[in-house]
Amino acid sequence: MESFLIARIGDKKIAISIKFIHFVIRNNGIVEVPEMPEWMEGVITFRDKVIPVLNNEKKLKIKNDTSEKKRIVLCEVEKDVFFGLNVDEYLEIKKFDKKDIKKLTVKRGDEIIPIVDFRKIIVEEEIELAKKI
Repeated sequence: MESFLIARIGDKKIAISIKFIHFVIRNNGIVEVPEMPEWMEGVITFRDKVIPVLNNEKKLKIKNDTSEKKRIVLCEVEKDVFFGLNVDEYLEIKKFDKKDIKKLTVKRGDEIIPIVDFRKIIVEEEIELAKKI
């Protein structure tokens, strides 16, 4: 059994392994940074740390719903290197049997939910930039 956070971005559900999640916090405003790379929506501060927030449209090809307050899922990609993922809705934490977990998806009944694996979507240069922020 492995636990995943299930969230919604726009009209899509995603799953993130709990082992990477540090916190889920209220989005009280993402600050845009001049000349930031297109993969970055902006930054937030959390416990005196500045954390880059991914641009979902560029990184995941999913557009956020703009109608409500959001949550930011803080994921630790490397020791003390965090990235934020702006989600529209936190749905639940769900345990999945190994038979329902594939490399890229989890299966819940007839529903297939893609897994967002930060180790695969964040590249080394992005990690290096996050260390400098």
